[in-house]
Amino acid sequence: MKWIILFVLCVSQAVTAAPSRPDFHRLVYALHEQQLAGHTVRTEEKTGAYNGMAAAGYRYRDTRYYDAKTGRLLSRIQRDADVPEAIHISEVNIYDANGQLTRDYLSIAPPWKPVHPSHAYLNLHHYPGKLHSFRQFELDGQVNYAFCEGELDGKPVRISLPWDDMNKETTSTPEYRACFDNMSQDWKQHITPH
Repeated sequence: MKWIILFVLCVSQAVTAAPSRPDFHRLVYALHEQQLAGHTVRTEEKTGAYNGMAAAGYRYRDTRYYDAKTGRLLSRIQRDADVPEAIHISEVNIYDANGQLTRDYLSIAPPWKPVHPSHAYLNLHHYPGKLHSFRQFELDGQVNYAFCEGELDGKPVRISLPWDDMNKETTSTPEYRACFDNMSQDWKQHITPH
């Protein structure tokens, strides 16, 4: 009996364990490829060069993939202009049956180390009334950023809070509560890109 309980606990923890940043980076790109296989897409592309001392000499090609039928942005991939398999940024949007963005995945790697992302995020979106809000989660579940915009009681709302500005004062306002009180906190079920 103890072995069964231990096995169930191990399986439960494995299911909710977040992927490593390199695995997340690969999984976001794999989700991008999976989405493209199921849609007719149109693309927009631009090229450029990075600024800054560390990134000097690196060039990129940024491609946005849109669903040809709906015009929705499916994903954005920024890759090395000279080494296309080196992915610097992968961003994939997931929509519900009504066409609302429900979550998106974002992985950013420095151009000199494209398999080791410096940032890996899951954004969960919410639409209370005339508002659109999202919370950005790190792979460990820490909220990194909160954003909301729209209208509440006939007045415009715009909230943009990095993690270090989130405190009792900023999160207890009527606007913040309207944006985030009923938003799901269940990031674990989405942390592995799907």
